[in-house]
Amino acid sequence: MNKIIYLVSAVALSIAVYGQKKNTNHDLSCYDNGTLIGSEFETAMLESIPVSINEELEVGKAVYDEMAGEYKILTSGSAYDRVFRIMNQLTAQISKFNNPSKNPNFGKYNSYYKIYVIESDEINAFTAGARIFITTGIYNFCNNDSELAAIIGHEISHNELGHIAKHIKRQKGANSFFGSGLGDLAYFAGRLMTTPFGQTDEGHCDLFGMDLAKSAGFLPCKTVDLWERMAENSGEKSFLNLFSSHPYSGDRATCAQGHLKENYSLHCE
Repeated sequence: MNKIIYLVSAVALSIAVYGQKKNTNHDLSCYDNGTLIGSEFETAMLESIPVSINEELEVGKAVYDEMAGEYKILTSGSAYDRVFRIMNQLTAQISKFNNPSKNPNFGKYNSYYKIYVIESDEINAFTAGARIFITTGIYNFCNNDSELAAIIGHEISHNELGHIAKHIKRQKGANSFFGSGLGDLAYFAGRLMTTPFGQTDEGHCDLFGMDLAKSAGFLPCKTVDLWERMAENSGEKSFLNLFSSHPYSGDRATCAQGHLKENYSLHCE
C-alpha cells in the first residue's frame, strides 16, 4: 500500500513540475530610448475593441495577395523546406509558455501559421495574420539555423503578443471616428505594411522569440551574433536611431545578452 501511495505521489509531483508552463522576465525597459510616449487613453480604447483571429487571418491573406502581386514567392525548394521546419519547431514551443502579454488569443494561432520565402535582396522579414514572410536577402544573411530561428521566432511573436491585432484595433478605432472608408481589408493590409510596431514591441518580440528558440533547442546566443552583425552592417548608432521604428541593432544585441543572462544564466561571448 505504501508503495502505491509513494508512486501516486511521485506521479503527481512529476505532473506538477514538468506540466508547469514557463515564465520568463521580459525587461522591455531595455528598449525604451526615452522618446517613447505611452497613451493610457489609447490603451483603454484599444482594449474595448474586439478583434477575432479570423479578422487577423483575413488581413494576413490580403498582405499575401499584395506580396504575390509584386514578388516571386517560394513555397517549395530547400530554402522553403528549411524555414518551414524551423517555424514548426518554434510554434511547437508556444504552448509551453504562460501568456507574456495581454493578447487573449495567445496560443490560438498554431494551426494557422504559414511561411513564405520572397525573392528580394532586401534584408527583411515581416508578418501578418499568422503568415510569415522571409526575404532571400535575410535568409542569406543568416549564418545558421539558430539565426534563422531568431528571425522567425521574432515574427511568430508579433502574432502571439497581439501586435497584429493592435494595428487592426487602431484602424477600427479610426474607422469609428472617420467613417466606413477606412474599414476595408485592403486598407488594413496597407496600413499594417507601412505602420511600425514601435521599438518596445519589437524588443518584446526579440525576447519571446529567444525563449521559443531556446526551448526548441536552438542556440539563443546566436541571436546576439546576428544583431551584432546587423549593427556592423547598418553602421554606428546615431541620433536618428532614437526615432527609428526598430531598436538599434547594437542595443538589441545588448538587450538579448541581458535577457539570456537573467533568465537562463547564459553568458554569450
